[in-house]
Amino acid sequence: MSIWIILFISFIIICVAAYFVFDQYKKMVREAKNYERGLKMVPIRIHLPPPSDDLETGGRDERDVVDEVLSEAQTMYNIIASTAMKGFKTRLYGQRHISFEIVASDGLVRYYAVVPAVLTETIKQAISAAYPAARLEEVEMENIFSQQGKMQGVIGGEFELKKDFYYPIATYQESRRDAARALLDALSGVERGDGAAIQIMFRPAPENWTNKSNQKVESIRNGKSKKGSAAGALDIMEALWKPPTYGINNSSADFPQLTALENEEIQAIEDKTKYPGYEVLTRVITSSSTAAKSQAILQSIVSAFSLFDSPRYNGFKFNMTTDVDELITAYIFRFFPQSTNKNILNSVELSTIFHLPD
Repeated sequence: MSIWIILFISFIIICVAAYFVFDQYKKMVREAKNYERGLKMVPIRIHLPPPSDDLETGGRDERDVVDEVLSEAQTMYNIIASTAMKGFKTRLYGQRHISFEIVASDGLVRYYAVVPAVLTETIKQAISAAYPAARLEEVEMENIFSQQGKMQGVIGGEFELKKDFYYPIATYQESRRDAARALLDALSGVERGDGAAIQIMFRPAPENWTNKSNQKVESIRNGKSKKGSAAGALDIMEALWKPPTYGINNSSADFPQLTALENEEIQAIEDKTKYPGYEVLTRVITSSSTAAKSQAILQSIVSAFSLFDSPRYNGFKFNMTTDVDELITAYIFRFFPQSTNKNILNSVELSTIFHLPD
């Protein structure tokens, strides 16, 4: 009998050791793959046509123009959702990611799509389908780092959601305004010799990303029913000593209803799952001659992101980096770790954050 116990314990130890060995191997190959993917990203500059004069001539309402512009972006993201891959390699390395970037340098603001080489044509087609007037050009990225400030003038960090991803951020469908213009305004203040960049990296979320949303909806409903069950138990206890009443309809108490706020919360969670989902990592980096000036540029960008906050549901919080060298490396290689999978936005939310101006 003791031999079987020893064999069983040995088997458990071997399984645990094998798990840890495979886990370390997976981390190593993923890190190597991240460097490889970073070297195989192709920067595409998006040249924009002259601004539309619809608003200047008073021909169209601003809200209609915003709705049209962001609907075009949503079409682009829906097409990009088709790049999702399946199979063992995808489970090991993760989905390939795309980076939409707004870069300010030399007193100008430019838009880029930085994409995996194998997806270049697909992403070009998606952008052209949404923005037929835009001209796409494969280029080398400019250097945003100040020659005067060097490392001392570089700061930045990354955004993450304040709450669980099943809660939506404020979108254009609710506000009917273009909150992303604030990002453009913040970058427009970057002077010559300074630089700033916003990287909005995203990749298709797993097919089961909606499961957690569905579980949350059920928990809200079940939580209400549990409260109703507790109230029902109290009613039974009360009936033991309270005289019976006749002709009073108490059926409404048997089926407790959700409050209006709870129904709205459920509706907001369910609405988010109607569109394709993406794992998102937003990185910001600023560079100037002094750390104080870089801080001012960064603060204006962070303030602009507050416009995407929904008072009741979700928004962004900014995490300042403590390792500038690591930040610069992540920016250059556009690292998007496979473990960064808690920030999921749908195509409507992504369209609200990044789209080409009208």
